[in-house]
Amino acid sequence: MSVWNINSVKGTDHSCAFPVEIPDRCIRATTQPGDAVLDPFMGSGTTGVACVQTGRNFIGIEIDEGYFNIAKERIEKAQAECQQLALLEA
Repeated sequence: MSVWNINSVKGTDHSCAFPVEIPDRCIRATTQPGDAVLDPFMGSGTTGVACVQTGRNFIGIEIDEGYFNIAKERIEKAQAECQQLALLEA
């Protein structure tokens, strides 16, 4: 039996936001680094952020332009943070 205790997310731009830890665990359990993950309802991009942080490729689809722009910004920020971390570790 496995129960995940994960804190909720507050103060986001999405009405139904969830923490990065949820897709992170699912992605790590079902894919390998370099694999692609498809999120057909991308929302604010939480799954995309998890993909960046775990070395997976990401394809996101979002009909709402506002959410798409939020997701794009969040994913680009996560990419920049990962690049900075890689430079520090080099």
